[in-house]
Amino acid sequence: MPRSPRHLPQGYSFHITLRCNSREFLIAKGLRRDVLLAVLAKAQAKVPHKLYGVCLMANHLHLLIRPDDASQLPRLMHWIGWYSAMALNRLAGRCGHFWEARYYATAIAPKDHKRMLNTLRYIHANPMAAGIRKGFYDPYSNYGHYSRLECDGISEWHPSFLQMAPTLKGCSKRYERFCQQYRHHAKGAPKCHWGSRMLKRLVETSRSNRSKSKRISPGQQQLPFAFDLRLNQIPEEWHQIAVRFRRANGIRDGDKERCIW
Repeated sequence: MPRSPRHLPQGYSFHITLRCNSREFLIAKGLRRDVLLAVLAKAQAKVPHKLYGVCLMANHLHLLIRPDDASQLPRLMHWIGWYSAMALNRLAGRCGHFWEARYYATAIAPKDHKRMLNTLRYIHANPMAAGIRKGFYDPYSNYGHYSRLECDGISEWHPSFLQMAPTLKGCSKRYERFCQQYRHHAKGAPKCHWGSRMLKRLVETSRSNRSKSKRISPGQQQLPFAFDLRLNQIPEEWHQIAVRFRRANGIRDGDKERCIW
């Protein structure tokens, strides 16, 4: 059955959600999220676009993107998914699918400022809603880019944010207050029938019987770099991109929002 075509109106921004395969926690480690930040930076040269919102969680990511040409969004997301999957599989010493079959994309009209700000706040609130943080600051979310008005090297301020006040500092203060009004609405627990429980036991049993040695597929496409799996190293250029982003957005000693872990 063919996939339904995406709604890609010109000039719109898109809220992107991309999940790890089977919703496994494949990007829980900071080094793997560093790789994702580098891939997002490299994507700027592949398909022209503006990246307004970023939040990397343990098993999924959120992006707020506006492509210069909306019809190029599938090409952009295909490259991000393909390149990041190869890099992360190489780093983790694994093979097979890394991301789910298809990403979610919600179009937001450029004049719908209320919805745009609500979406941006929702993206930035993900770590807090998951119980990972007590506040909005997170080294893998660009909330600090909006709150501190610092350049993180990857993202830009959304025009809806810039219309919140006459000055940048005023925009920052109003957005902080807007975020403090956020209230998380927990999703209902998924129904678990007897068949689901039985399938879960079968999957766990089969996994425990597998060899735990890490393997790399011999047919995997070659990348223009080599990771040292023993040292968990990534290219220095990629490391510097991640360091700049984390310094701009991460928690600092003077922040009121403290880290839980």
